[in-house]
Amino acid sequence: MHKVQILSAVIKKSCVIFILICIFLPFVCATQTKVSNIQPIKKIYLKKESDKYYFCVDFENSVHFSPRIHTLPKGAKLILSFKEKVRAPKTPKIKNHKLINGYFFEQIGESSLLMILSLKERVNFVEKRYTNNSIRLGFKLQKKRNIVIDAGHGGKDPGTRCLSGDYEKNIALIAAIELRNKLTASGKYNVILTRDRDQFVPIEKRKELAANADLLISLHTDSNSDKKMRGMSVYTLPTLDFVKNESTIPQQESDEYYKNLARSRKFANTLVSYIPTSCKFKNHPRRDVELKILKLLYPAILIVLGCVSNKIDNQLLHSRAFREKTNRAILYALDKFFEKEE
Repeated sequence: MHKVQILSAVIKKSCVIFILICIFLPFVCATQTKVSNIQPIKKIYLKKESDKYYFCVDFENSVHFSPRIHTLPKGAKLILSFKEKVRAPKTPKIKNHKLINGYFFEQIGESSLLMILSLKERVNFVEKRYTNNSIRLGFKLQKKRNIVIDAGHGGKDPGTRCLSGDYEKNIALIAAIELRNKLTASGKYNVILTRDRDQFVPIEKRKELAANADLLISLHTDSNSDKKMRGMSVYTLPTLDFVKNESTIPQQESDEYYKNLARSRKFANTLVSYIPTSCKFKNHPRRDVELKILKLLYPAILIVLGCVSNKIDNQLLHSRAFREKTNRAILYALDKFFEKEE
């Protein structure tokens, strides 16, 4: 009898231990799994070297991982795949907040981390470097270029008259304001208008307003006795061989003249390539003309938006959709032009 009681007590005790093991084993395993997952990030910081900034991620120890890095004008996305289980770190603060909006980590599965970096300024990423100990993303701030938009004519100088009865000065002004808004909204350009209302602005005053520009764009329309003539065209200065009076180019040596002419033509050709075929002159859309507004110490072009003497162009010039298409082409050309100069 005594042996039976002892056996019964042992069985009860074993059952209790078994039940306790069943209850607490998952928690113990989970805790062990959590502890076994490494937190690889040691330090995150921003540093500056010369004209470059570096967003740096240092690892606690040497780790093996495969990075996928996608850069954006105002940030970056990193997907880090490790060879062992990891857990996302807490997001520590970065002392220098002048450029960084913020960043965060997110767990992807057991062995991958997603990191999103958000910047306050538009930048150009110039370097992606990583080792088993760190990641370095190097970038430069995008320089805002100064663009002068010159709406042709104005006030007592109406320019050509459209088939609809409107004048060139009004078409050019509307186009200039809409282009200004487009470029400003991109966040890449500082824009100056030589006029923002129907007023006459002398040529010297226009050039004075454009003194610190990186590029001038003068907007006009055209009229032709041939009513079938239509399309956009882009004008730059001619070579000095065709300039009527070389003395009208103040304080400018011929080599400097040709340097600016080359850059003007480069931008003009870039722009022509973005203008839809249905909107531009069929033959020689990039042309030469000697005009005072183009005789500057930096690239300058004149865009003829269309021929107001042609029915199709007349309708297009009064179409917001057409002007939006034109502005988009100019923005693309500007981006491409300055991208190559950086």
